[in-house]
Amino acid sequence: MWAPVILVLAGFGMSFVVTANHSHALSPIDEWVYVDYLYKLPHQGILQQGEIIGHEALDAMACDGVKPYGPMGPACRGDYSDLSKFPFAARTSADPYTPVYFAITRVVGDTIHAVTGAHELTSWRATGSLWLALTLVLMYWLMRIWRVPKTVAVVLGLAFIGSPYAWWTFTYVSTDAPTMALGTALLVAATYYVRGRGSGWWVVGLSAFALSIKVTNILAVCLIALYLGIVWLDEFIAKRRRGIEPPARRGWFNPLTLALTSIVAAGVVEVAWLVFRHLVSVGDSANQAISVPLTGQELLLQTTTFLSGTITSNVNISGSTNFAYAIPTFAVLPLSWLCIAGVIGAFWALRKTNPARHMIIAVTISAVLFAPMLAIVITLATGAYFPLPPRYGSPMLAAFLMLAGMQIRNRWATILIGTYAVVLYVVVLAAAPVLAR
Repeated sequence: MWAPVILVLAGFGMSFVVTANHSHALSPIDEWVYVDYLYKLPHQGILQQGEIIGHEALDAMACDGVKPYGPMGPACRGDYSDLSKFPFAARTSADPYTPVYFAITRVVGDTIHAVTGAHELTSWRATGSLWLALTLVLMYWLMRIWRVPKTVAVVLGLAFIGSPYAWWTFTYVSTDAPTMALGTALLVAATYYVRGRGSGWWVVGLSAFALSIKVTNILAVCLIALYLGIVWLDEFIAKRRRGIEPPARRGWFNPLTLALTSIVAAGVVEVAWLVFRHLVSVGDSANQAISVPLTGQELLLQTTTFLSGTITSNVNISGSTNFAYAIPTFAVLPLSWLCIAGVIGAFWALRKTNPARHMIIAVTISAVLFAPMLAIVITLATGAYFPLPPRYGSPMLAAFLMLAGMQIRNRWATILIGTYAVVLYVVVLAAAPVLAR
């Protein structure tokens, strides 16, 4: 039990120190509209498409602004009647989200606020530490059931805690906070089902819940559906060629029907919400002016987005080559190497006798093809395309790290990665008073 405890404590240490050092300036990753959702939740429940941002969040933008740009709009607590002075004319872009994540954040954050007396915004941000702890426990669990050594699982967990992705996701109010935990939980549930140790209904339920949080979680559902489909195909071919019966499974599920049922369950939740959102709409969505043409070259570039960029995802400052989280690029580049080497190395070394072959194939395909697939789906669904942020790949990030863990089999590699992870962690904590402002 020592290993997950170490990871959880390290995760709490990073998230608490960084969150405590944040100013009230909002994260550029949509925290403004998320905070507006949280303010309105108790008396409104949901945000409607076309809705105007409320007074509390307008105050936050005018007085504290966005990191690193500073206050935006009219003077602090001045005349807000001219909404065109605010970003996107003060029209919300959080209306596509169900209230599930925000209800959890409001209840837990308000409890933290009542117990500690911390500022309301800081308390809501502190809920990210709990999502990080859950993510770390589930990631460690996933690695152990796929026979990644304990020490390797710990050092990879520490490296993840020090990543830019973790910095942005678990120290601000972010709808990405539950994403990696849900993707990892789906991988655990699907693995147990394939091994005959768990019910397929866990997979279906988690798929539906994942989509109730955020639509991009469909990538997690697609990953486990691909894994289950590959397992079914392998069993089908084995039965046809050699007469080998697939493992007995309870109920009417087989891997293929479970994969399809999970996708349908997730789809039903999302479609139902989109229909409801349309029915209660009061206007057009915010025009964020970020759409670009979807070309063949853009699709090809997207094949490299998730594998190399998810764990190091940062925020570019407009009109500059600098990042909003100003940790040097060279300091976090090894995190990308870990993911790339893990997935590509596992695929290149793949043998038919490898018990992890189905998972390795599924993760490799998803790492390369899911970003362009999502780009096409977004374009068809909305009529517009925008370059996908690498953080959208977070439902698959635990799988990338797990495959890296499978390849690490000597003490010196473990020591090298562990040393890097500890140094990175210490740098993140030491730099928090400066970089988290």
